[in-house]
Amino acid sequence: MWIDNGLCKLCLIYSRSKDMINLKKVELLDKMLIELANIIRKNYSRTYAFTYSFNIVKQLTENLDPYRDVKKELNETGRRLSVIVEKYLESVGWNLREALRISAAANIVDTSVLGYEAKNIEECIWDKPVIEEEVEVPKNIDVYIVLDNAGEAAIDLLLAKALKLNGYRVSIVVRKESYEIDILRNDIELNDIDVIETYGNLSPVLYIDKGFVIAKGIANAEAYIEGGKTPSLHLLRAKCDVIARLFKVPKNSVLIVTGETLKKAFSN
Repeated sequence: MWIDNGLCKLCLIYSRSKDMINLKKVELLDKMLIELANIIRKNYSRTYAFTYSFNIVKQLTENLDPYRDVKKELNETGRRLSVIVEKYLESVGWNLREALRISAAANIVDTSVLGYEAKNIEECIWDKPVIEEEVEVPKNIDVYIVLDNAGEAAIDLLLAKALKLNGYRVSIVVRKESYEIDILRNDIELNDIDVIETYGNLSPVLYIDKGFVIAKGIANAEAYIEGGKTPSLHLLRAKCDVIARLFKVPKNSVLIVTGETLKKAFSN
């Protein structure tokens, strides 16, 4: 499904065209645009269209992880910032609500959202949610944190630590193959936290059929709307006009919403 049939497809064209420019492969832009036209004509779902088109980027550039170097830089920034955030969370007794808020605010980095200008994660990490649903994360089932972008992942690992210290069973979930600047297993250092890699590079939320999901970012939220199977909580920013309009919030607002709320908002 496409949330906005026009703007979301425009975002797809913009995103993949920008990928070719970012990766210094402008000479292949015509081939990319032909592939995008075919994707739009076939009317794939949003999740499949964005994932499949990024696989075409990888084919054209002959690079299985085109943003590897960008992710390394983002992760260095994230690691430095995580030291500050960890001290703060220690000072508040690893309060889970605070950890969720900071993780949501950290969803600030992106390379290819139409009309979005990424801000410095170090400046925005303390932004408070504009919408915050107060949900008790259940303790009697496994909790799966689905990661999103590099950089913010270091903060998300602190959320995982907060959950563990509060008595939860926690696993980190990532895509097995690269997608934009999303974090992969080899991009992060994990201490005493289980990590699950899901097949290919579709959103991991499509593969989780048990437990409780805490998912980062727009792509995972949209995938949940298309095929999410379990109760969930979503930590994201309203990076695009479409999401901001749906939730009636300023663009770039921090959101903490349930999967049920997402599905209701997107079905209206």
